[in-house]
Amino acid sequence: MIIPEYGRTLNAEEWSPVIDALLEGQSFVLTTHENSDGDGLGSEVALAIVLRALGKEVSIVNPTEVPPNYMFLKQLYPITLFNNKSEEAIQELALCDVVVLLDANLHDRMGSLWPHVIFSKELGSLKLVCVDHHLEPDDFTDVMVCESYASSTGELVYGLIYALQARLGRELFTPEVAEALYVAVMTDTGSFRFPKTTPYVYLLAGDLVSKGADPAEIYDRIFNSLTTPALKLLGAALSAISILDNGEISWLFISQDMLKATGSKLFDTDLIIRYLLSVPSVRIAVLIVEMQDGRTKASFRSRGGIYVNQLAKKYGGGGHMNAAGCLFQFSSDKAQKVLLDDLREFLKNNNETKSLSS
Repeated sequence: MIIPEYGRTLNAEEWSPVIDALLEGQSFVLTTHENSDGDGLGSEVALAIVLRALGKEVSIVNPTEVPPNYMFLKQLYPITLFNNKSEEAIQELALCDVVVLLDANLHDRMGSLWPHVIFSKELGSLKLVCVDHHLEPDDFTDVMVCESYASSTGELVYGLIYALQARLGRELFTPEVAEALYVAVMTDTGSFRFPKTTPYVYLLAGDLVSKGADPAEIYDRIFNSLTTPALKLLGAALSAISILDNGEISWLFISQDMLKATGSKLFDTDLIIRYLLSVPSVRIAVLIVEMQDGRTKASFRSRGGIYVNQLAKKYGGGGHMNAAGCLFQFSSDKAQKVLLDDLREFLKNNNETKSLSS
């Protein structure tokens, strides 16, 4: 297949530094951000399968566990949960040639892996490669392709695999690779409804289906596989949503007590935020989650020209223009007070800017 010439796509020369690192390395650790999602997981599984087909030693080692609705990806390729007691994973990080970070462009998104990665880099010749599509990357890698035009990291990995095929003159796509990439693209485009779902993305999805991805089965596995605790949490959360400021802000706080009462876990909260933006008047949706270690996770969604990545950046986070998040290093009580005040000021400034430009 010839990659369609629509909008921005990377050419072979732009992919060359990544391809060189992949071909020169022999032992790889692939990873993604904390609280992994379909894009990060699908991208790393697809790339792992391709690298293994090229005769490489490849491990996927992630800083947090795989959410239940993505566990089927572990049937395509093993995924190891990293912690400081994971002697095998620590050894793999210490001995590998290349670490590939997918779907994150800030080193702290690697969580507990980062100290071990930087230690290995200081000791020897470890190369760190990053492929991502978020805004405002940090400069911490040896090789980085970070293109915010892309709908997903899966879209970029799809292009990378085609570039690898062209370099090597051999077919690298399999039904398993197609399935993993379809997961990545479908989830990060909101089932092909978000603004970055270009005609190219639809052509890409069709190509993956022709290569073996089953859209109905993948959708069913991801979105129709709620656990009982997750369903209980959803019910409790929906009754706790607040609509503030003349309907412009939807706000939800999930405490550790709520998680314990429903038997749910942190990753179960990721399914909830979509409901916060379902009220037509809401311009910014905020989900705040109290974490076990005393920190506070905040997720933001917005409509139109309200770029919540700028709000997240203020607190050391980041993301997309209309979908971003951050992690407060203090209690949920303090985080809620600080955030609500800043959020109202942010929205006020946005409204004033809009009025001046109209």
